[in-house]
Amino acid sequence: MQRSPAPSKRRLFTAVILGAAVVVALLVGGTVWAGGQLADQLAPGIPGATGSGPCGSADAVNVELVYAAQSVRACTRQRPVCKNPNPSRFAFDNQLRSSSRRYILFIQFDAVFPADMPQQTVQLDPAALLLPKGPGQSAPPDRAGPPHAIIQVTPRDPTEGGYTADSGTIVLSSTHGIFTGGIDATFSIGSRPDRPQPSTQPSPLKIAGSFTCSAQ
Repeated sequence: MQRSPAPSKRRLFTAVILGAAVVVALLVGGTVWAGGQLADQLAPGIPGATGSGPCGSADAVNVELVYAAQSVRACTRQRPVCKNPNPSRFAFDNQLRSSSRRYILFIQFDAVFPADMPQQTVQLDPAALLLPKGPGQSAPPDRAGPPHAIIQVTPRDPTEGGYTADSGTIVLSSTHGIFTGGIDATFSIGSRPDRPQPSTQPSPLKIAGSFTCSAQ
């Protein structure tokens, strides 16, 4: 008597079902992961980091964050746009890539600058600047004397509380509306006042590097 092929068919059918389930699970998981990455990349109002690979001379923003036990290069290839959120402010806010995670770099000056300007050194003074950032917010009274600046860095992936440099300088110049800056600043531990989240990670000690941005 010939044996029934039913057991072999059942095993084959079971294998096909299991394989299909694995494929569906991978597709769903990949879609969820990609959606989460896209949503995280498209932070409201903050341009995403551009370029890929190690930071280099082709990157418009290229900074080094120095921690107690390591240093991290963070950058973006495409030149950010500098904005005037109100008549007495000049700023840009952009995401940066690195080998381990992304960062948000926010730089703001308590002055506006001409499209062509010789090099000048701007001192950091966080207490003088903090907010406002948006056009709907009233600017504080004009400060006499030279302009001042603020530098804030917020780690992402996941997003943590940010850090404000409490001392240092930005050497700024412009040519035909393209602004170039050299950063040399130090941090003390603390969170961004406009994003008051507790941070469990070590604070950076220093940020140094360069940026270019186009005036809008």
